[in-house]
Amino acid sequence: MPGKDPARSKRLQAELWAPRINAAEGHRARVIVLIDMARARLSEDDPMWEPLAKQLGQYLEKALEER
Repeated sequence: MPGKDPARSKRLQAELWAPRINAAEGHRARVIVLIDMARARLSEDDPMWEPLAKQLGQYLEKALEER
């Protein structure tokens, strides 16, 4: 697109979310911020949701088995 700089847009998005990610205290809070970031940046039908859900599901299943 004329006038659009994808690298700059990506950098600005990272700068927007970095303080929130860095301010998150603990792993749980960081995961919540990362999920919020994904919800803000990904559309409902984005294909990235499937691998994210699958990966989180696998981690949770493993963690719950170990308890």
